[in-house]
Amino acid sequence: MTESSLSSSGAKVVLVSSSDENHPPENILDGSTKSFWISTGMFPQEFIIRFPHATKISVLTIHSYNTAVGQMLH
Repeated sequence: MTESSLSSSGAKVVLVSSSDENHPPENILDGSTKSFWISTGMFPQEFIIRFPHATKISVLTIHSYNTAVGQMLH
């Protein structure tokens, strides 16, 4: 898959451990760095993405900002 937007491929977020109504889990898949998912801040956090068919993932990029964990990821 070479698309930057997973939502256009039919992928869906089917579970998140928590979320903020202004920054919903769907933002995880939209391919934009201007939108984002925010959790409640409690640890651990997780999300599950379901693809419509078997999908090979060769690169996974996670951007995390303004957190102690995020400082380690950059």
